[in-house]
Amino acid sequence: MTDELGSWPPLMKLSAAEKREYEEADQKFRERHADCRDARWAVSGSRVRHCCFCCPPPPMGPKQVEKLARLFASWPSREERKKDLDSWALTLRCDHVVPHIQHRENTRVSTRVVDCPECGERRGVVSSERVGPAYRDDGTIRERVAADRERLARELAAAEAKLTRQQKNAAATQRHIAELQKELGSEP
Repeated sequence: MTDELGSWPPLMKLSAAEKREYEEADQKFRERHADCRDARWAVSGSRVRHCCFCCPPPPMGPKQVEKLARLFASWPSREERKKDLDSWALTLRCDHVVPHIQHRENTRVSTRVVDCPECGERRGVVSSERVGPAYRDDGTIRERVAADRERLARELAAAEAKLTRQQKNAAATQRHIAELQKELGSEP
């Protein structure tokens, strides 16, 4: 597993003797693993190389397992992560609209081609529109029609509030004009 010789220095910093030793070790590795053609791994502090295909790494120790368990436990649950996903409506070159889900931090769709379920072909994305949250609070996927309805209801409420403000401003302006006309009409 290890040879206790220490790790290899960076290849650019090898002396001529170290470079010959490195090349010999590499040649021996290639002879032992001629059919593997896979990546290599090593233990820190050792010059022995192992093949990722036929030489599995040693099992993790209890401390490593405990550290990984703490790390995994600190991650948000799958249900919690669903709250960060948005649904998008992608218009494809075939004019079909397909749903797409991705993380909320993305301000645009990160894909350029998708499979069209109606055509059965890969099609380019012409345009994309964020529909809203992809999942309901209970973790079930939000239907596109319901999400569209909710988005339209929000847009309608915002438009109605804007219209009310504009109507109040228009009424105030009309009163001001009437007052000015009254002042102009009463002067000699």
